[in-house]
Amino acid sequence: MGRLSQAGQVSGRSISTRTKASVGIVVDVIVDDQHEDITETGIDNGTFESRSTFMVGSVKVRKVDDVNSDVSDLRYYKPIDITTLDLPIIGETVDLVQLGNGNIVYRRITDSKVNSGNFLEDADAKVNPKTEEPIEGGASEKKTTAATGTPNSSSPTDDSIKNKYFEPTQINPLMFFEGDKVIQSRFGQSIRFSGYNNIDNVLAPTIVIRNRQGNKSLEELKDGSPTMENIIDDGSIIVLSSGEHLLEFTPGQIDTPMETTPIYAEEPELKGTDQVLINSGRIILSSKDSEMLFYSKGNYGFISDGKFTIDNGLDGAEMDFNGDVLITTNDNNFTINPNGGSGEIYLNTDSVDEPLVRGETLKDLLEQLIDAINAQIFSTPAGPTMVGPNNRGDFNKIKSKLDTFLSTLNYTE
Repeated sequence: MGRLSQAGQVSGRSISTRTKASVGIVVDVIVDDQHEDITETGIDNGTFESRSTFMVGSVKVRKVDDVNSDVSDLRYYKPIDITTLDLPIIGETVDLVQLGNGNIVYRRITDSKVNSGNFLEDADAKVNPKTEEPIEGGASEKKTTAATGTPNSSSPTDDSIKNKYFEPTQINPLMFFEGDKVIQSRFGQSIRFSGYNNIDNVLAPTIVIRNRQGNKSLEELKDGSPTMENIIDDGSIIVLSSGEHLLEFTPGQIDTPMETTPIYAEEPELKGTDQVLINSGRIILSSKDSEMLFYSKGNYGFISDGKFTIDNGLDGAEMDFNGDVLITTNDNNFTINPNGGSGEIYLNTDSVDEPLVRGETLKDLLEQLIDAINAQIFSTPAGPTMVGPNNRGDFNKIKSKLDTFLSTLNYTE
């Protein structure tokens, strides 16, 4: 079998059946405007020379039937669609497709190995006979690599072209449902547009956006085994669901579930209506210019194993609950501390006519009053009376009970 027909097996059909296409090995990728092969425009605005960036996203390709050209002589090809770019890595095989206008562009050939695709380490060294080392008898041993169908040399050279930082790792492809449209990246990100993603196979349009495959599935699945999105185990995930699509969701992580049990909030229904679920290790919502508004036709609740804080630094707060308000720490007997600093706190009034009493101050004044009564001496025509009234014992008894009007749980300034 010839070199060209061998490489054609990468995409599952022979080169002769591919429409205006050939196959090549990627030997370089331009990912930014600092690449050494991006040309200067020569325009100088006084601070720097601008660089032409139209080649960003292009790849340098060695056609599989090109066994003579030096790497520096190979040409770059632009992607077939820059707006939905699927960037290959060095060592992957791509289609070279001739468009109707005569331009030749590249198209990445996807593979069931979602992460590495048809990546072959030291691919250019193995396809280019100039890098092969002779074996006994003077002939180079030719083998083919199953992943790409390209010739394989006995040993690559030390100066083989390599990826700068990409290392193949396990990423499992997704399972499908009838009619699905699925976008998957080599890094575990995915977007699924699904209609029958439910146990009853009834129409329930659903979109699942996932940023990372979960650690549990990576540990439990073999490389290449299909998997499903997991709301709890996967990285950041957003689900827009409807109808009978079941959100298999429990709060917390698989190994460390939520400990707090809701007292007032009801557990959410996980199917039966239009829903949006966002689950991640951390969620940040920011409104940088104007309001942030939360509307709810029904109840809303906040449930957390941690602390609930509100830092409103500039303009205070206004709350109208329009119903009973219950604030409690009964479960853990913690402190409630409304602190107005030097400001005023009003309880069930807008007036300053009835200020609150300071308990310890009142107790001290009453003690002084009783002591003064007990120390009274009256002047009479017969002379001064004895010290204190005859019933001073009753006053002292009242004094001993003054502590009883002091609260043991509630305090003021």
